[in-house]
Amino acid sequence: MELIGGIKEAEITKTTKMLQDYGSDIEDVLAGKKGIDSLETIISIVSKLLGDGNLNLFDKMLANYLLGESHNVLIKKTCSPQEAQFNNPIVWKAVYFYRMALLYVEGIFEKKQVALFVTAKLHQYSALIQLGDVYSHMGRFQDGIECYKNAALLYPNDYKWKFHFGFTLFDTHGYYERSAERFVVSLMKDLLKDCLDKKEYSQSANYVYGIIKDWQTPDLKDDRPTNFESTEDDEYNHWVNQNVLRLNAYNDINFTSTLCQEDSLYFDGVYSPKTEPDSWRILFQMLNEVKQEYVSARYMLYSYFKKSGSNHVSDKNVRLADLYDRSNYSFHLELAKSAFRSLYSILDKIAFALNDYLDLKMNPERVNFSNVWYENSKSYRIKEEILKYKSLYSLAGLLFIRNDIYGGADDYLQAEETRLLKKVRNAIEHRAIIIVDDGILEDDGSVLNISRMEFEGVSVNLIKTVRQAIFCFVNAVNHIEYDKKLEITKNGEMIIPQEIDPVKDDEKV
Repeated sequence: MELIGGIKEAEITKTTKMLQDYGSDIEDVLAGKKGIDSLETIISIVSKLLGDGNLNLFDKMLANYLLGESHNVLIKKTCSPQEAQFNNPIVWKAVYFYRMALLYVEGIFEKKQVALFVTAKLHQYSALIQLGDVYSHMGRFQDGIECYKNAALLYPNDYKWKFHFGFTLFDTHGYYERSAERFVVSLMKDLLKDCLDKKEYSQSANYVYGIIKDWQTPDLKDDRPTNFESTEDDEYNHWVNQNVLRLNAYNDINFTSTLCQEDSLYFDGVYSPKTEPDSWRILFQMLNEVKQEYVSARYMLYSYFKKSGSNHVSDKNVRLADLYDRSNYSFHLELAKSAFRSLYSILDKIAFALNDYLDLKMNPERVNFSNVWYENSKSYRIKEEILKYKSLYSLAGLLFIRNDIYGGADDYLQAEETRLLKKVRNAIEHRAIIIVDDGILEDDGSVLNISRMEFEGVSVNLIKTVRQAIFCFVNAVNHIEYDKKLEITKNGEMIIPQEIDPVKDDEKV
């Protein structure tokens, strides 16, 4: 991505002052002092400034941040918090512009523009919190928590990230396993307690705290840490948890906890009507496939990160042409490529499961994660069978992930970093990819040259995105099943609990 603008990168200009004034106008709209038509004017002017291509790096950061803020205020003023935003470009644009602002902040840090560090850090902090909120309201709770935790690293003692993090935990504490949920509520209390007297948040913080203050919760100190040994198994498990790759929601809260050492994410139970007593089996079979493929891809990536650079027996006595392009060829690199393929395969399996579970009526042989959502892929008209779940944030979160991975006709549908993901996947599947220890990205149409650091960054981005997709999928099913069971019991009918036995580890051969 090209970060440099058309004039001196760090120069404070008249445009800078104008952009800063727009920030005050946006705050006035949020406070109700100005109408939302002011936002439309700001969006139009700032978008044109960006499109002209003459802004310096600092002003690009400000402009993208302001566009993120403008669209976020539009969300708050025009969208119901009770409804999932399946097809709302305002929400997509808010995410896109906050992400772009964060990329430009990184550019300022990379170019060591020290005079701008304080301002850039403040915008980074605010963008992370607001992006975390938008993620959380679209059902991407894991992504939201990551934003709040990154904001906490910038200003650990500030109350703003604590309020937003605590409020999100209040909305989502039911998604954690019982053993972990009590610690989540305990953390929630600690976070919100610091916000009770803060004018900006006191009303909401006191309301939520009034609900949870009498709930029985343990001391957070009772959350026992895991002692990782120097064995190969423990090194792997420590890597998984430290990088927050466990299929366990509590991994996002406390990666050292004994409560998050298993990939325990699963359905709470699936209702089967009397007419289809075995219908639940398909969903469980598909989730088995998804989880096993995920943990295998995860280990393949770990093996690449851990062992790449060492010789493997399968690479010996293989005659390859030395083209002096510094390219890496090895079994461990092929493991990373295989992980890429598996992670994309997982998304298609989720789509296949949704097609069956939600009765989307697509030909099973044509289903994939990109097309399962739409009546018409050209117009991007979303299926009515999906839109009827008006409050199902996790399902909307899956659709947002689809856009992140595959993009669409509009630039704002896809994150800047996932554009590179598409290039890498295409090269892995259809042409040559040359990974070098260092260098710049080059793509001549036949060969993609990429540095090891960039390749590894793309790999981590992909597996984290797929992990989030698995959570969204499971949370969506659990939400639908919970509503089904409420309706059944309300009508006086009985639900027979399912007894699901886990596959023993020694049977996984």
